[in-house]
Amino acid sequence: MPRATNAAANASTRQKLIDAGKRLFGLHGFEATSTRVLAAAAGVNLAAIPYHFGGKEGLYHAVAQDIVASEKASLDPVFAHALAVGADPSAGRADVIEAMRSLVRVLVAELIGTEESQNTSQIMLQEQIAPTPAFHIFYDGVYRGAIEAWTGLLSRLTGLAPDSLELKLRALSILGQITIFRVGMAAVLRLMDRETLTPEHIKAVTQVVISQVEAIVAGLSPPPPEVAA
Repeated sequence: MPRATNAAANASTRQKLIDAGKRLFGLHGFEATSTRVLAAAAGVNLAAIPYHFGGKEGLYHAVAQDIVASEKASLDPVFAHALAVGADPSAGRADVIEAMRSLVRVLVAELIGTEESQNTSQIMLQEQIAPTPAFHIFYDGVYRGAIEAWTGLLSRLTGLAPDSLELKLRALSILGQITIFRVGMAAVLRLMDRETLTPEHIKAVTQVVISQVEAIVAGLSPPPPEVAA
């Protein structure tokens, strides 16, 4: 087999296993997912897992890295904008609130917007409950950026330092307004008498979370001065 063809086949096998891992680790967790089931779901030989990843743990780490790379493509531009608004002394309260709305929209979409996002977010939530050595991949790649984005915006509203304990706790509280819809997905679906969420449901969740966040920050002071048009 030509070298280029062999490399393409290896890359395809790796990606098939990563895709299967994202789905199965999300559904069943790391411990309950066997290498045999992973290989069967990917349609590859069982020996491909130790060959490409060194074992199940290596595949799990590759899944984590793949998830983070995908998340960063969507989240990093929004995080960067939020940080820029938070650091801009001319940004008014309306600018800060709009940046918060943008954060909510993208975070809701990444957590529950699609079936794949629900599986990948489930893996991230499992790491919160029972961290493995892969937790740092998610924290450094996603969570840290989310917390810094929220604390930066909250700092503009309160005048407190972004690294203050109060703002870190407020940021986590706001993130909880979003993650509850993933953590409590079974209850959400039962309440709505549905098996899956429609785009209309996702939109409704987004609007509710935005209103909740706006209510939380409404009493924060001092507000930044509005900039004259």
